[in-house]
Amino acid sequence: MKNRAFTLIELIFVLILVGILGSTAAALFRPDRLLNDTKFILAKIMKTRYEAIGYDHRNFDGSMTHAPIGCLRLQKGALEDNRSIAGSYRMKESTAITFGGIGGNTICFDSLGRPHDGDFSLASLLHRPVDINVSNGKKTYSIIVYPVSGYVTMKY
Repeated sequence: MKNRAFTLIELIFVLILVGILGSTAAALFRPDRLLNDTKFILAKIMKTRYEAIGYDHRNFDGSMTHAPIGCLRLQKGALEDNRSIAGSYRMKESTAITFGGIGGNTICFDSLGRPHDGDFSLASLLHRPVDINVSNGKKTYSIIVYPVSGYVTMKY
């Protein structure tokens, strides 16, 4: 009986095949950072709305407080979570946030979960959807905050 050993050419061929399969698999399982950033922003908006529900922004004399509860600034630095117990979340540098439907860069929710543009008066109640677009130059995901109800959804 002869001992059958692999030749050097056969070993190189197998290594090349494993390399091609490995690089293909790595490309398929790469996380979509833009989708993660969009879901993070969506979660921050929903958390802000949840915290605002039931919180009364009026003082005892009827004037409005300027507490930051129920308001969220739509900028990368303000959205990134630095105080989390589980650690901080950093958005990718190439992620850009644009929005329409509000005058400034802050969206607020009142005690009923309705979206407002800045303050909590009836005049600032939003009557059109707020479109928040999160993009990286190649792809764009949209978050929509509906007026009156404050319902938040994401479009792929």
